[in-house]
Amino acid sequence: MSHHQDELDALLRRIADLSDESLILLSQYISFLKWQEEQWRSPEEWENQEANEVAWVYDLIEHFHQARRAATLDPKGMEIKVAPASCEGVIRPAIWQHPPVKGESVLEYQVEAPLDLDVLKLKFVAGVRDGTLLSDDNQVAFRVRVNGRLLWTHLKDAATWDDFLIDLPTLSGQTMVIQLITDALGNSRWNWAVWGEPQLLGMRF
Repeated sequence: MSHHQDELDALLRRIADLSDESLILLSQYISFLKWQEEQWRSPEEWENQEANEVAWVYDLIEHFHQARRAATLDPKGMEIKVAPASCEGVIRPAIWQHPPVKGESVLEYQVEAPLDLDVLKLKFVAGVRDGTLLSDDNQVAFRVRVNGRLLWTHLKDAATWDDFLIDLPTLSGQTMVIQLITDALGNSRWNWAVWGEPQLLGMRF
């Protein structure tokens, strides 16, 4: 028996001794490690994956009424709602998420992805609505957390749309906690942050 097989057998014995709660955490961590490895794929591998058919779509605007809205410190100045938003004169369906004066604005979804998904992505456009007077010294931060882990962050200081397609841990068959977050970074004036057409996309190989 190889040394590798010995290590694998020892690991399986340790896993067998875990409680149900610990097994759930272990499964989530394995999914997170898989997500990390996916970041190292070559551009050619990603192009091949993109050719796969989208098998599942979860529209965050459609399920907005199910999401939890909260401020990490004080909700003063915070506004979260669904409405069309214009950036660069282009209007899109959007979630408005003006951060509070202090702390973060958090929009939290609990989503159960189907069991048979191989890849999960979050597609959206991050924007700041037309008419804003943001500048280099007054930016708004956009963040995405999944199950408490910060996976993505972006700063904006202009009324533009920026397209993103980010890879998420594929926690198939489990409940994922997905948080859309905005932060005024100490100055909430003109932080007219919006998430345009946000969707979860599930793919199969």
